Amino acid sequence: MKNIKKLAAIFLYLAITAFALGFPLLQLIDIKQILLVIIGMVILFLPGFHRGEKKQTYANQLARCALFASYIQTFLLLFTLLSGNVTADTRMNEIALNCRPLLYGFCLWIILSGEAPKEANASKPLTATEYYEAYRKLGLTNREAELAVQIGKGLSNAEIAAELNISETTVKKHISNIFEKLEITKREQIREKLYEKLDD
Repeated sequence: MKNIKKLAAIFLYLAITAFALGFPLLQLIDIKQILLVIIGMVILFLPGFHRGEKKQTYANQLARCALFASYIQTFLLLFTLLSGNVTADTRMNEIALNCRPLLYGFCLWIILSGEAPKEANASKPLTATEYYEAYRKLGLTNREAELAVQIGKGLSNAEIAAELNISETTVKKHISNIFEKLEITKREQIREKLYEKLDD
């Protein structure tokens, strides 16, 4: 439902902008290019897919992949256009039309991306440093506390590995240690355990 509202807001904004600037809104729509961005988004998403992540984590990954797919498609369209035989009269119009995938990528990014869910029992959100210190007090090592903070942000194992410059295998080992120390079995329980301790 939230995504439908975002989509409606985007269409409304595009309609208002098209009207204000005096160009036909239908010129922005190319079904083939939209489908190619969506296909590219899915193809780029698949290598980084890991089971067991939160729904919002998948949505955020898809949002980033939509942007990357739109960049690639726009580059290829412009490359093809500029290396072909296009007259100077129509070149600027064709360049503008070939930039539409960027619009589609940004629209998909707006629709799919979102914030990590807020904790129900947190009266005031903690900073990353406060989370880190709280995890240390729960008995986690420095590195485990860093990972716990990244997990709380909704990052996948691959994203955490890239963020902390370690391998995914190392990330999995640290997460296993965190689960054992906090006596939990799911990623979502890491923050829950922290808030239980803070409420004591």
